[in-house]
Amino acid sequence: MRILYKLFILIFLTGLGSPMDQLWAQSVEKNIITNQDKTITLYPIPANTTINIRLSPALRNEVDKLEIVNLIGRKLTEQMIFDRTSTEISFNNLAEIPQGIYMVVARDKYGKIIQSAKLIINR
Repeated sequence: MRILYKLFILIFLTGLGSPMDQLWAQSVEKNIITNQDKTITLYPIPANTTINIRLSPALRNEVDKLEIVNLIGRKLTEQMIFDRTSTEISFNNLAEIPQGIYMVVARDKYGKIIQSAKLIINR
């Protein structure tokens, strides 16, 4: 068993430096999608009764709705995005939510989470 393990390690290590592996690694690097241009900006932090949310242009085209959820994932409130040209969305009903730490979650039309940000409510 140890001989098979050593043989596997030897084959694996000698194959890492091959030109095909380097070419594959370079092609994988080109296909990486980052979320750096998909940002959510919340202000003011900490929030009291109102929170303003600014979506980046790349994110604005994909987001279908914004949700405020607690840390165990229960949805407290949501707002649908109908106007894709607006840059800011406001939640004005935070007085009903107890103070604490929450998440603002951006979802696409299929319900998939695209981006999230931390929200602090303090009174």
